[in-house]
Amino acid sequence: MKHTKLLSIQGLRTEFPTPDGPLAAVSGVDLEVTRGDVLGIVGESGSGKTVLGLSIMGLVDRPGRVTAGRIAFDGTDVTNYSEAQWQGLRGNRIAMIFQDPTTSLNPVQRIGVQMIEAIQAHRDVSTDAARQTVREAMVRVGINSPDERLEAYPHQFSGGMRQRVVIATALLNEPDLIIADEPTTALDVTVQAQILRDMRRLCRDTGTALIWVSHDLGVVAQIAHRVAVMYAGRIVEQGATEVMLKSPSHPYTAGLMASMPANAPRGQRLVSIPGGLPQLSNLPKGCSFAPRCAHATTACDVLPELSPTSPDHAVRCVSPLQERG
Repeated sequence: MKHTKLLSIQGLRTEFPTPDGPLAAVSGVDLEVTRGDVLGIVGESGSGKTVLGLSIMGLVDRPGRVTAGRIAFDGTDVTNYSEAQWQGLRGNRIAMIFQDPTTSLNPVQRIGVQMIEAIQAHRDVSTDAARQTVREAMVRVGINSPDERLEAYPHQFSGGMRQRVVIATALLNEPDLIIADEPTTALDVTVQAQILRDMRRLCRDTGTALIWVSHDLGVVAQIAHRVAVMYAGRIVEQGATEVMLKSPSHPYTAGLMASMPANAPRGQRLVSIPGGLPQLSNLPKGCSFAPRCAHATTACDVLPELSPTSPDHAVRCVSPLQERG
């Protein structure tokens, strides 16, 4: 399968107005995603991950807006698309899976009605043909007895099953890109593992690209080919997952890895990163992570660029860990 560039983001900045001036929730983000690629976006709550996903989907609510940069999807600049233009893309070529499935499902409509409408909103097909597509999508994500399930209401499903319905709905029109915003956070580990396997298989078999947003580096490590780590609205490190997990270059990435329960010695307390995320309205001078970093020096008073260290790795740090003696 030929992997070609599908999504290209350059210098993206998304702002929200405040009484003290504009607040940049996403600042200077550059990303590329190829067909069949799985990109993990990792960071603490408030780091800008969700706003980045919403920006890509054209879903940032006014008065928030993209104020700089460019989003190109399949070679077309969609940065300033109108709502009518976005409606032709969303749910069709680009789909988003949210963390809470109850926000995506109408509680008073049967599951089948909602899923069939998702197809007929973009394709001129009969209800019978749409129903068959829905059946196939449900089976693909592990929902058995699809005909029976289509007649049910959302409240008749478990949390894990509702999330499977939302994922199946995202697959209905065979999108080129799916953005998944922490879709397994509220699920038990068994269901989470099943969904991760389903999504990996989907990308491998269909060439669909996936952006998986999470605060959990361990989950991202199971599914992503590449990882981008966000902190205070900026990407501080990105590269191949295997390289990032083996040899993180940014102190923040290293801190996230050290705080993973799987990396803690048995019987010892979990490692945590001291302090907390800075307020976006009052970022420290230079590197935003410097106040929490054990390696910070006066050189960190200047904001470093996201600089390549190899063809598939870049880090935003004046003295990356892998370069220290």
